[in-house]
Amino acid sequence: MNPRFLLLIILGFIACKNQKTPNLPAELPVDFQVFYELFHRDSSYQMEHITFPLAGLPDYAEPEQLGGSSYFWQEEDWTMHRPRQKEEADFIRSIDLLSEGMVRERLIHKERLLMTERRFAKMGDEWYLIYYAGINTYTRQPNQ
Repeated sequence: MNPRFLLLIILGFIACKNQKTPNLPAELPVDFQVFYELFHRDSSYQMEHITFPLAGLPDYAEPEQLGGSSYFWQEEDWTMHRPRQKEEADFIRSIDLLSEGMVRERLIHKERLLMTERRFAKMGDEWYLIYYAGINTYTRQPNQ
């Protein structure tokens, strides 16, 4: 085997390992954990596992801007979601199994009232992103 090729493989493996998604709680289904890893690593897989138009909220949504209507992310406007460990240092990650086929992930800023939320659902044998609210202000609840 060509030594340069072997070096490229090793460097690629190290780069991928450094981009690893954050650790997930052990109580999450194993198939969700596999999905979550692939979702952040493979852009084609991610696009195939989003229910477009995707319900949610844009970043810093103002009620006046939405005019009381629902917001939907469009496939052509989607920005790929990748692991963001450096940015997430200021956030607390909360991943909850809401039911056997529903997972909610929240990133809540440690100091400011900012939060982002994603919801995933299992449909058939596959997991999908079904809701995404970009970074927005929120009202702190008593249990937070």
